[in-house]
This record gives sequence, C-alpha cells and structure tokens, in this order.
Amino acid sequence: MVPKAVNNENGPEYWASGFFLNSLGFLFWSGKVISQQQLSFKVGDFFHMLGFITLVYGAYLFTGNRFQDWQRYALGGLGFFWITVISVIPHQMTIFFFILMSLRAILFLWAGHMILRCVSTDSKIGRNLTGYSLIIWGIYVLFFPFIFRIPVLIPTAIGFLFGLHVLAGMGMVILVVDRIRIRAEKSETQIKRLEGLIPICASCKKIRDDHDSWHLLENYIQERSDATFSHGICPECSDNLYGKEDWYRKMKKERR
Repeated sequence: MVPKAVNNENGPEYWASGFFLNSLGFLFWSGKVISQQQLSFKVGDFFHMLGFITLVYGAYLFTGNRFQDWQRYALGGLGFFWITVISVIPHQMTIFFFILMSLRAILFLWAGHMILRCVSTDSKIGRNLTGYSLIIWGIYVLFFPFIFRIPVLIPTAIGFLFGLHVLAGMGMVILVVDRIRIRAEKSETQIKRLEGLIPICASCKKIRDDHDSWHLLENYIQERSDATFSHGICPECSDNLYGKEDWYRKMKKERR
C-alpha cells in the first residue's frame, strides 16, 4: 500500500468518539453505575470494544482509504465473536479474558500498522508516536490476563495502560496538526505561484513557466489555483466576428 499524504477530512472525529467510549467503559468497570459485577463488566467491555472499533475506523479513514466488503465482514465477524465470548462469563474466566484481549490486540495492531504504512508526512513524530503506541498497546493487552493474576502488579499495569492511551492520543493530535500545516503550506505555495512577474505572450496570451514551456492562460491558472473558466464572447469581439447585428445582440433584444 502506497503512503498517502495527510489530506483527508475524516478520522479525528472518530478518534475522539473512540476515546469517549473508552471512558464510558472505565466508568462502568468502576462499579459506580451498575452494582452487579458481571453486568458492569459486560457493559463496560461493550463500550471499550465499540470505542476500539470506532478508533480503528477513524484511523482507516484518516489514511484516505475506504472500507472494502471483506473488511466490513471481518469487523462484523470480530464483533459477533466478541458477543459469543462475552456471553460465556463466568465460565473459563482466564481463557475468556485472554480471548477478549486478543480481539483488542487485533484492532490495535491493525490500526497501528495502517498509520505507520499509509500516512506520509514531513514530520514523522506524530505518525510514529501514534502507530507504535497502538502496536505496543496491542501487544501489551495480551499480557493482561496473566498480570491480573498477580494483585501487586495490577496498579502498575493499569497505569501503563493509561500511559499508552495518552501517547496514542497525543500522536493523533500531532497528526492532525501536521495535516493542517501541510494544507496551509500547500495553499501558500499555490498563492506564491500566481504572484510576481508572469511572462505572457503579447500576441497569443500564452504564459511561460519556469521550464520554458508555454501554456494557455486558462490552463496555467487552473493548474495553480482552484479557479475554473467558462467561455463566452464579449460584445466587442462579437462585433468584430459577426457584425453589429449578430446573434448575440439579437438574443439580448429578445430577452428584453
């Protein structure tokens, strides 16, 4: 897959929604909303998975890609598999927990790979910070079922998890800032290309570029700006080409 410039409008809003859904997941996991432990865990995990899927979707759109049918089926199958696994609580708790973390790992590794491979910017800080944070996040969650068996490690493990959240979020912010900067520089370059001394033929009105090639006036401006042209005939040229009582003047009289 060829790296693409960061010029897509979509993506950041899905990242924000994904982190918000993650926050809801932590809220339900705290047990403050639902007192029943199993139900609280299931609802919290639902918001977590929904947030992760939203985040991956935003990363995919940010790279300028569009989802293909097989990718939709893959996400749908992953969601169905998650529902199946979550329904077996509390049977085989360790195995179930590892499978849930594996599903998360797939999403994080997928998103991180897309960011590293498909996003091309002048500054690699945001891309690398986002991509590698997601990949490390994906690998790290695989160890959660084993870390949670050692109570003394749980606070450190959760703190490291929040750190990965922050790093990934900071990387995404830097990517958005880079996109804005690139667009501003591109616009400034286009404006400069239409400023200054422009060599133009006194007869045919063609314009010479920096490579000594001559271009039609319309083509030169269209290639360097967002302007478009529609052609017509002014009254003076109409008189010279068709005479005083040409079709153009007759049409104007009819309209009156």
